[in-house]
Amino acid sequence: MLSGLTEPLFAVLDAARDERILVLLRESVEEYRSLYEGAQGEAMAEIAPYVVHLPGDSRLLRSLVQEGWGRNWGIFLSSQRPFKDVRRHLRKFLMVKDSANQELYFRFYDPRVLRVFLPTSWPEQNQALFEGVGAYWAEGDDGTSLLRFALKEQALRRELVPLDESPA
Repeated sequence: MLSGLTEPLFAVLDAARDERILVLLRESVEEYRSLYEGAQGEAMAEIAPYVVHLPGDSRLLRSLVQEGWGRNWGIFLSSQRPFKDVRRHLRKFLMVKDSANQELYFRFYDPRVLRVFLPTSWPEQNQALFEGVGAYWAEGDDGTSLLRFALKEQALRRELVPLDESPA
């Protein structure tokens, strides 16, 4: 499913979920980078979210699905933009402000957060999140389905794809 896309595929992986994520990234040949930079990036390197480009023939994609599916390791997205632009776009959403104007970490890259946030967010929020992004994918609640989110005519579309086989 994910390996057969026509648009380039990326993943945002939460290294805080499992130390195996960083091992897989470091062993892979795929381009990846933390969403954090500078001192914050160094301090959070072991628990940071990482964006990674996953070409259609990616062995890393297969490993992520085989080892991490059902464990909420991260989300997937498609975009025609170059890696650095996708990373820059995603970095905009790391911090949000609450009603008291306090900054909070926004864990949009956690599938449990994304699948609740997108259907309940305001159209302006979705427009911002989907800028340059064709679709987002997240594992379903029980790991037996794949959720695809996309904007069509400025409205959020949610598609539930039952998995008879591996999502890779």
